[in-house]
Amino acid sequence: MDLQTKISHLFSVQQADWEQLRNGILQMDKLQEKEFTWGGDYRVRLQFNPARIISTAAAISQKAIEERPCFLCEVNRPAQQEGIPFMDKYIILCNPFPILSNHITIPLHSHVPQRIRKKMEDMLTLAEQLPDYLIFYNGPKCGASAPDHFHLQAGLKLPLLMQGDNELRSCLQIESEDKNEAQGLFEDVYQYLHHLQPEEVEPMMNIIAFTEDNKYKLHIFPRKAHRPGHYYEKGEKQLLISPGALDMAGLMICVREEDFEKISKHDIEDIYSQVSMPVI
Repeated sequence: MDLQTKISHLFSVQQADWEQLRNGILQMDKLQEKEFTWGGDYRVRLQFNPARIISTAAAISQKAIEERPCFLCEVNRPAQQEGIPFMDKYIILCNPFPILSNHITIPLHSHVPQRIRKKMEDMLTLAEQLPDYLIFYNGPKCGASAPDHFHLQAGLKLPLLMQGDNELRSCLQIESEDKNEAQGLFEDVYQYLHHLQPEEVEPMMNIIAFTEDNKYKLHIFPRKAHRPGHYYEKGEKQLLISPGALDMAGLMICVREEDFEKISKHDIEDIYSQVSMPVI
């Protein structure tokens, strides 16, 4: 049985046994969405997904992280949550707060910080074994609600999320038929971004990986801020938007209905301009 089939089976079994996951998936059919387009060349879809408030509003200060139990460590996961071993060091889990169809989270068994540099081979291997999926990574200051525990996420492919670069935000693209070459090119990008942000333990970035036309493809979104100013406003000026990889790719998550109703094209442009780092 290939890995994709195993994941489909896992979802079937888990939905039957785990009410939280079952409800999360049922809510996917009720999500409100709307799209904005820019000249027909690129688009952004807003998704009103109130269940994601847990991630969007997550406190990520060092103190807050140290004081809360890590929800990706086995001892703290829901008793009903089962998984599929991967590469003898990861576990593939159904995500009970989905954004995409078949939304999975892939944490390391070890409780180590969210750092992608030495894990790119693992990310590409996952993309290789899941040809119908997008694999995505949120940096520790770029949308990861568990920056203290390394994990990847994935979900079924959505063309919207494979747009690449556009005028709204930066996206560095890598593609190669050879996995080792893709890794080497990523290391070059990593070093370039590290040069631009030498004070960061890891250059701020989000990444989406997938395979297409027998090629490995990486879309890397350099970041200069974790959250836009709108997030910290008060009253009607506030937009509770905390961009991660999917938001940067074109699926912006709104956790409050008032934000979903009032957000404009100008707001979207402003959010991207505040969090995306321009690159040459």
